[in-house]
Amino acid sequence: MQILDSEKEQRIIPVFRLAFRPFFLGASAFSVISMLLWALFWSGSADLSALMYGNPLWWHSHEMLFGFTGAVIIGFLLTAVQNWTGNPGVRGWKLASIFMLWLLARIGLLIGTPSTVIMILDLLWMPLAAYFLAKPIVIRKQWNNLFFAPLILLLTYLNARFHMLALGVGEADLRSVSFMSLIVISVIVLVVGGRVIPFFTWRGTNTEQITRVKWIELGALIPSWLLLANVLLPVPATLSEFTLPLLLAATGIFNLIRFVRWRTVSTLKNPLLWLLHFAYMFMILGMLLLAVHFQAGDISYSVALHFITVGGIGCMILAMIARVSLGHTGRSLQINRVMVAAFVTIMASALIRTLVVMLFPTLMLDGYILSAILWAIAFAIFTVVYYPILTKPRLDGRPG
Repeated sequence: MQILDSEKEQRIIPVFRLAFRPFFLGASAFSVISMLLWALFWSGSADLSALMYGNPLWWHSHEMLFGFTGAVIIGFLLTAVQNWTGNPGVRGWKLASIFMLWLLARIGLLIGTPSTVIMILDLLWMPLAAYFLAKPIVIRKQWNNLFFAPLILLLTYLNARFHMLALGVGEADLRSVSFMSLIVISVIVLVVGGRVIPFFTWRGTNTEQITRVKWIELGALIPSWLLLANVLLPVPATLSEFTLPLLLAATGIFNLIRFVRWRTVSTLKNPLLWLLHFAYMFMILGMLLLAVHFQAGDISYSVALHFITVGGIGCMILAMIARVSLGHTGRSLQINRVMVAAFVTIMASALIRTLVVMLFPTLMLDGYILSAILWAIAFAIFTVVYYPILTKPRLDGRPG
């Protein structure tokens, strides 16, 4: 880590000393509120007409993809870039500005009605983050990491498409725009997960280093990028009917081949590891089930989608933010039983929203509600347990 001026660092309140601090904490607390509202919506026990941007389905899809997941991605990348480049990450008032734009947009989308002002507010924070991410990468000429910045701008474009839907502009539909957004996020998760999970597993289990096999890595990544292109580019519908399920299946199969080399059994005594492995497996299952859905229609789109969103992305996020927050605040990589309970709870949320709903369709509505409540409990535990960790200086006195 770069050695910063100690007095200058001390003048920054701890929560704005690195991006993971405000964004992990803010995103987690926000997801608790979001999921409790979602449970109330499905229960029908409350009048929510003045909330959720006047369109609960749009709001849930948008806010879990951009408000929650987007915030965690930004927090992670703006923290990781310091390690990649050796340059200090964005901090202080610059970081606070990005975070406040994110927060104001969340409030506006929760209590407001569709407007251009709220749209503009929500479209500012990601490009700012992309700039602060790209700047040190360009300075250090680490071109292999630069692709994350265009991906953030791509998410900004899709965010704009979402807002246009809310404003009644254009001919796109919610399902197509949300699916494009999900695939972009899924590719980010697969790329980052493929980098860090084998490394974390090796270090956390004290076993032999997990080597990368070039053809497997290419096999896992190339279909993912082709899938992204297939979803984003104007591929003719007749061609996409063939290529989309094929690329989804190829992405799932090659990532499964990659995954089986990661010694999952060795992680069973380490919760910070086994939740990562659980999440990656659900990402793979989601890709394969989406392939089945688009090819034969035998699997519900919603169920396949939530294998990725709740089981894959949700569990991956909780495992990652729990580990990253400890490592970047100078703490040992150990969690207490309360956090283990949070991990089990988020896994239960995923299983209920996917397998239970799939196997017992008559319990679908109850499954939606229970899964949302369990999600809220898991991230509420994280918010409470990690609040002092994320709002106090590092234990070792170092910057960050």
